[in-house]
Amino acid sequence: LRNFLSDSDSQYSREVMPLLYPLFVYLHLDMVQNGLKSAVDSFYSRFHGMFLQNASQKDIIDQLQTTLTLQDILSNFKLRTFLDNKYVVSLQEDSYNYLLRYLQSDNNTVLCKVLTLHIHLDVQPVKRTDYQLYASGSTARNGGNSLEPPDVPTSILQNEAALSMLQDSIKRVKDGPPSLTTICFYAFYNTEQLLNTAEISADSKLLAAGFDNSCVKIWSLRSRKLQVEPTRVDVSRIRLACDVLDEEEEEDDYMGTEMKILRGHSGPVYSTRFLSDSSGLISCSEDMTIRYWNLSSFTNTVLYHGHAYPVWDLDISPCSLFFASSSHDRTARLWSFDRTYPLRIYAGHLADVDCVKFHPNSNYLATGSTDKTVRLWSTQQGTSVRLFTGHRGPVMSLAFSPNGKYLASAGEDQKLKLWDLASGTLYKELRGHTDNITSLTFSPDSSLIASASMDNSVRVWDIRNTYCNAPADGSSSELIGVYTGQLSNVLSAQFMACNLLLVTGIAQENQEH
Repeated sequence: LRNFLSDSDSQYSREVMPLLYPLFVYLHLDMVQNGLKSAVDSFYSRFHGMFLQNASQKDIIDQLQTTLTLQDILSNFKLRTFLDNKYVVSLQEDSYNYLLRYLQSDNNTVLCKVLTLHIHLDVQPVKRTDYQLYASGSTARNGGNSLEPPDVPTSILQNEAALSMLQDSIKRVKDGPPSLTTICFYAFYNTEQLLNTAEISADSKLLAAGFDNSCVKIWSLRSRKLQVEPTRVDVSRIRLACDVLDEEEEEDDYMGTEMKILRGHSGPVYSTRFLSDSSGLISCSEDMTIRYWNLSSFTNTVLYHGHAYPVWDLDISPCSLFFASSSHDRTARLWSFDRTYPLRIYAGHLADVDCVKFHPNSNYLATGSTDKTVRLWSTQQGTSVRLFTGHRGPVMSLAFSPNGKYLASAGEDQKLKLWDLASGTLYKELRGHTDNITSLTFSPDSSLIASASMDNSVRVWDIRNTYCNAPADGSSSELIGVYTGQLSNVLSAQFMACNLLLVTGIAQENQEH
């Protein structure tokens, strides 16, 4: 583009020429963000001399020379302003068409991407807004298109102090006492102790439960009922002339019901997991199989078979690309939704693998076992990269912090252990429960962890522990809240958005509905 404009001495070339400066800055920042160090050095040395004549541009160009990492960008207010706002360049319509002819004449994908994401070409006069950076093609002072203070919108300069105050306020909130957690209990009545597992979808619209009688039940938690999406051809049914069709049942399917029953397993169902978009559900059972249920038709569409013994637990990777299972056969296995056989087998535990959990980046998988250990595996390599020991009983639940730094584990020894993944050491041990811990969940900001136990309580802990006093009951000082309901058994706890904690459990038998 520089050669194209330099070879022509037309008015259009002179008006488009100021566009080179923001293009250079954004291309440089983009390469830094992508870690292309050698390309950054070559690009800078080749083109930076074009902008050294303008004092204000020279200041930014000099700062780019020492900008080598993403942290360098984030710590520089002016460079961060470039990324947070679009750089506006005013062009006459003829000059704009002149630029378009060049962009269409060759493979200029990278330039087009920068122009689309970071630069606003002001072809028609528009009302200028406070959140954009402005440059003029031919009338700006000092050659135009600079980020010297006169060219930065006044509100941005004034708001720099306000931004600093806001960041300071955010830091004080993070370092101070946490906001009290809102908790919502869902209780199951009349289960006759047949309920094994319960889970709520990420959008808080659906509740799934697995039972001893081999069925999975789905409830709608909203006013909208569960409906089967109509299909042109139902390949699961073959109707013969002698069939007597139950029209009422068919009508109920399409009118909607509050609960659907999914049948297919031939043994107790021990775990269920929703896909991130709630379009499907997977379940595992004592019958050694894993089933995928399509929640548009509420039918079983895939059967996964690989384990030789009952399957205890499941987990789905953050982007719903893979899922993992753990079993009585002392292994965990990795699966993809489009293949009915496992992709990886993780072997190393000496007893049942009771629970399994994906790391937030999907590169690692954690397993807890009856052999009282926790292992961290490389998802792709299938090798064990960490071994955590210290529990005095089977490990029944795991949870990764959303920031990926910590792994929490708990089980029959009634203690919650927090492991530092980087060093592979124990970070904290939290005491207070008086029975088996069955479920763990981190808050979205990774500062709180909630644990559900068979002692019919849910405890919330602040792992930062910068202000807490030790409770009188001997619990760890990180404890900030204990929640109890009219439940005989707490099954699971799940942190949702807005600091909402959803708990599911079985109601006490002497409680009336």
